[in-house]
Amino acid sequence: MTDGLVVIRPNNAVTPTVWGAPHAPAPLPHGGRWPAPEPTRPLGPLDSWWLLGATTLATLGALGTAVWVATHVHPDPILHTAGLFVHLAGLTLGFGGVLIADYLTALWLLGRSTLAEAMTGVNRMHLPIWLGLAILVVSGCVLEPNLSSPLTQVKMAATAILTVNGLQTTILGRRLSNHSVAPLSAPLLLWGAASGAISQICWWPAVAIGFWNAQH
Repeated sequence: MTDGLVVIRPNNAVTPTVWGAPHAPAPLPHGGRWPAPEPTRPLGPLDSWWLLGATTLATLGALGTAVWVATHVHPDPILHTAGLFVHLAGLTLGFGGVLIADYLTALWLLGRSTLAEAMTGVNRMHLPIWLGLAILVVSGCVLEPNLSSPLTQVKMAATAILTVNGLQTTILGRRLSNHSVAPLSAPLLLWGAASGAISQICWWPAVAIGFWNAQH
């Protein structure tokens, strides 16, 4: 107040605007700690095309060795029956893993899961698929296959193609995992579709031929 006058000074303080009630911090999950982020997958021996080629040649050599053993082994009926049982167990394990992997992929294509979720599940199927395929090859050595039969030759070719296709999908899986957030390119989608188609085209005839040979 000066000489009877009242001086009103403006309040220059800025009052923050509050939009609604203040938000409380998000509650922590059970245990009081947030889960750690999924670690980045380290590079594997099959992430190089050169190493993949060398591994493919070694694997095909192992398949050739199995064929040679099958032509020189003459098991008794008990061993033949046991080998057939193990062969069916390997088929259940390997082909079952393939069907589960294809189911997880179909869920992603239908929008029922994310690509990251699908790839996590598919990667977990690699072990049973490869283990089942190895059991099929080893147990087939005591089943006395008729290598002169065209059907048996088709089955052997399908097994070799399945092996090569499975090896190259290790690089495909790495590429897909790296695109779990970014959009997939057309070549990568075609690569994945071709790999899945080759798998189905080879597995089903191999299963059918195996069933036919067991009945005749």
